[in-house]
Amino acid sequence: MDIVNLAMSVLITRSNDAGIGPLTHSVIGTQHGYCKLGYVRADHLRRVVVCAGPSWLPVLGNLLHLKRLVQTTGFHHLAWERLSQQYGPVVGLKLGMTPPLILVSGHRAVTQTLNMEELDGRPDGFVFRFRTMGERRGVIFTDGEVWKEQRRFSLRNLREFGFGKRSMEALISEEARSLLMRLMEVGGAAGPEGVPMHLVFTLPVLNSLWSLTAGMRYSDEDAKLQQFINLLNEMTRSVDSTGGILNYLPSLRFLAPGLTGFDKFSSSQNKMWSFFMDIVKDHRETLSSDHARDLIDVFLQEMDLQKGEEGTSFTEAQLVALCKDLFAAGSETTSNTLSFAIMFMVLNPAVQARVHTELDEVVTLCIGRVDGNPEDVERRSSQPPPQSSCRHSDRWILHTQGLNAAHESMELSYGPKSLGRSAQLQTRQVPQREGAPSSRPLALTVRDSNKLKSLMSRILPGRRRCLGETMARNSLFLFFTALLQNLTFSLPHGATPPCPQGVNGFTLNTQPYHAVIHSRR
Repeated sequence: MDIVNLAMSVLITRSNDAGIGPLTHSVIGTQHGYCKLGYVRADHLRRVVVCAGPSWLPVLGNLLHLKRLVQTTGFHHLAWERLSQQYGPVVGLKLGMTPPLILVSGHRAVTQTLNMEELDGRPDGFVFRFRTMGERRGVIFTDGEVWKEQRRFSLRNLREFGFGKRSMEALISEEARSLLMRLMEVGGAAGPEGVPMHLVFTLPVLNSLWSLTAGMRYSDEDAKLQQFINLLNEMTRSVDSTGGILNYLPSLRFLAPGLTGFDKFSSSQNKMWSFFMDIVKDHRETLSSDHARDLIDVFLQEMDLQKGEEGTSFTEAQLVALCKDLFAAGSETTSNTLSFAIMFMVLNPAVQARVHTELDEVVTLCIGRVDGNPEDVERRSSQPPPQSSCRHSDRWILHTQGLNAAHESMELSYGPKSLGRSAQLQTRQVPQREGAPSSRPLALTVRDSNKLKSLMSRILPGRRRCLGETMARNSLFLFFTALLQNLTFSLPHGATPPCPQGVNGFTLNTQPYHAVIHSRR
């Protein structure tokens, strides 16, 4: 049976009176049959029929089972993988008081499911609402008409300020150049002890997007911002992609606010909200009705135009949530990928030497060179030499991006609007091929490189694909290539090599690690 059809054929049964009385049925059928996920109105949930999976406990569901798997494997994504190996590519789960969840594994199945309009939704849990002041706001965890309107508005106006254009490439190139100069300076000062690399990319990657969003560029010496970034990184490491225990059993926050992490979570979220609220207020005080400096200005102007309209999504709270989403997305995933890429270079000196050699042989326009001009990203797609120079960098960036994609589980609210309650589909994307780069880092050929680059363009595909995908790919290319063309990275003498598997969290992060930096010029 086709995996996607199996996942799509879900029957949600709901009791109208605590499990007694007529059931309301909503069915999404397929020619192959269907799979049932049922629950009663009371807190005691039971599985009627499910497409393979562990048994559920009342109230807790599969929480204890999942916790044991995470403790055994060390990571949430490996726990999901263990479940798919045991029960098949489509697994039914129940986590606490959240709606039933389906875990779909495999690139083909994930690609198909994420391209379905029925799966445009997002989960509606306590944690996802709490981060935006109790309502569904922003663009990450919203769906329906609000998400469509806000996404279109954001993309259209970001493009007006250069998003996706050559001016954006110039911004990224300038940030890459600034980072290169800074690493050359601090690398020489640090000497054999090395430079901490796990957070070095966050600020320069963020600045490229934030200059279009808020019209500002942050300095490395901004202590307040560094504290905020550290807070954000701490938050992403404290929960998994499903929201953690507070999302599964939110009532526990009243019984044990400290033990469940609610006190810390609440304090951090309030600080983040205040940070972005201050930025919005500063823009409001200097707003011009006939001129917009950035996305925030355009949003405020639209707020004024729609003021008083019933049901408008253009509110101050929505703007703050949008800023928060863009800030988090702009500072997390791409910087994590770059951190993994440099870590793999440190752990594999032979691969790094091959990258250096290839860059030196085929690059005719110096990407990020202190004495040269930044490469035009668009040109590399039509000129073989520059693109060839990035086989290794694309390969490693792809692999680490693949890790992030595979280890970031995306939850999707499931079912058409007619469903009173929706199941949830949780997806993982893993490149299914033999001989992954982690085990055979030099085994890929030129043909493999092209295939992997094609796969990279499809990472987390579908109708909800990241609105900053183009910027992310350009950032990966320009930052990684600029650094590898000019610098060498090595492990400090006597230091313990960092674990390439990373650190658990909402996204996969690198372990803290240091690298000794030397200039190649």
